[in-house]
Amino acid sequence: MTDLTKKQSSGGDTIGAILARNASKHGSEIALREKERGIWKETTWAEYAEEVLACAAGLEKIGVTPGKAVLILGDNRARLYGGMLAVSLLGAYAMPAYPGATLEELRHFLGEVEIVAAIAEDQEQVDKILELKGAGAQGIDHIIYDEARGLGFYEVEGLMSWDHLIEVGQHDLNESPGLREELYGRAAPGDPAIFMHSSGTTGKPKGIVLSQKNVFAAARNGHAAGAFDENEEILAYLPMAWVG
Repeated sequence: MTDLTKKQSSGGDTIGAILARNASKHGSEIALREKERGIWKETTWAEYAEEVLACAAGLEKIGVTPGKAVLILGDNRARLYGGMLAVSLLGAYAMPAYPGATLEELRHFLGEVEIVAAIAEDQEQVDKILELKGAGAQGIDHIIYDEARGLGFYEVEGLMSWDHLIEVGQHDLNESPGLREELYGRAAPGDPAIFMHSSGTTGKPKGIVLSQKNVFAAARNGHAAGAFDENEEILAYLPMAWVG
């Protein structure tokens, strides 16, 4: 198993720094919209930042630490994006996978880095992880699910809802007032932002780690080229694991 943990010089090019800035400067503005039962649900930057912080605190509580990874398995969902940001705040690896990923592909991912938890969209993805573990795969001690339908009667150790994870994390945030700022400032620019994979057309998919500094460099280049500005509204529709 490869040790991919590297740090570079600290600075403002971190997800935590930008999230804190947006929550402070644009707190009442809309961060994202997601259609829920035919109705667009809006979330402000202040609300989104608080949920990401609570998620980070909850994930840390269950053992997500630097050098470890969280598998993100599902379609394009707001909470799954929030989970990825939360993992990045902790200096850990957010590893999105295609919702149609096979057991063999997921088993390959487990050999690349220590995956201690998964955030799954729904019952289908939870069942896939449980099948993988039932076949003897090690790791993924905790599974957090977004959509609860069909999971109400599951009795599996380490299985919990997104809402429960947020409740656990929110309790820690309320008990430790300084934890918010500490989480915002914990990761360095050289810490991972995302652990992606190649298409695997010439063999097994290859791991691609993008640091937080890498992500901000790409964003700055796009802005400098006139691809977008701060008033842009972006429609996210491609799979979360897509490498474009």
